[in-house]
Amino acid sequence: MSNRRTRRMVVAAALTAALGLLLPVGTAQAAACQWQQTAWELPPTVPSGTLLASDGGRYGIGITGIRSTNWPFDYRERRGTLWENGRVVLRLPAATPNLRDVNTSGKIVGDDLINGTWAAVTVSRGGATTVLPSSPNWSGSSAHVINNAGDIAGTASIGLKRVLVVWPASAPGTYRELATPADSSPILAGIDEQGRIVGHSAGRGFVTDVNGQWHTLYAPGPHPFSTPHAIRDGRVVGDMDNGSSYAVAEWNDQGALVRTITQGALSAKAIGGHGTVGGSKYVASVIRPVLWRDGVVSDPLTTVSDTFTIKAISDDEKTLIGNDISRPAQYTCS
Repeated sequence: MSNRRTRRMVVAAALTAALGLLLPVGTAQAAACQWQQTAWELPPTVPSGTLLASDGGRYGIGITGIRSTNWPFDYRERRGTLWENGRVVLRLPAATPNLRDVNTSGKIVGDDLINGTWAAVTVSRGGATTVLPSSPNWSGSSAHVINNAGDIAGTASIGLKRVLVVWPASAPGTYRELATPADSSPILAGIDEQGRIVGHSAGRGFVTDVNGQWHTLYAPGPHPFSTPHAIRDGRVVGDMDNGSSYAVAEWNDQGALVRTITQGALSAKAIGGHGTVGGSKYVASVIRPVLWRDGVVSDPLTTVSDTFTIKAISDDEKTLIGNDISRPAQYTCS
């Protein structure tokens, strides 16, 4: 468990004990869905899996293997894995390439060790790897995210610094480096259909607009952390943490803070096709999945396991995709 997550749990438990009441869930109308779980398939003889990314519908990518029962709870015999409609359709024969994202066409992006150097790659449904174009100035590269149009974003190493790179679908075989702050070393979290990119660097979130201009995500306080986890049509969601308090946050594509959600809200991870935000919040001292709409809890997901974590929401918002104990799973509205 990370230090930031541990600190959040301690702060929330203290606040709950002091107030002596359950944290409120907002004023939205009661949800109409009765959510039904479907566990995703695991490969034969493989006991565990973790979903890392999903297109919100047909495809998901992650890792499968034997999970350690001791800290840091990593995987042995880990292999990149592709699921289609909850069934395993590809499990790589080796530990690399690393699979990082997938789009609605089943196109996978990630990185692979090529002649001793990490290189950004695409991976087909059959496991074939294609190296993306690169600069001779780079000492390595990685593809992190892909949208449904096929635009790919990632990073490249130049000395000790990582720079932001886009491989545009409209110009196959090309790439472009985007301007970044001098002290940045970006880690990417998402790309929307218009090509805006979100990620974080040195504890501060950022978004690039449709022109590729970098904007830091605003967070109040002298030493705040802001971490985006998803972007859709220029709408960014994630979380903020200043060391003593935390909140779910929403920003626009210029980095301006649109709203914050408190009342136990911990993190926002996904945005559905109609604007619903999925994430997690504290109810008493328990972390539970939740859906918000316009900053208010729209569904407390009381029929969903508190061990379920949301990674993606379908376009019609009738399917929640994520992880439950030791395997990917989805909940469908009925």
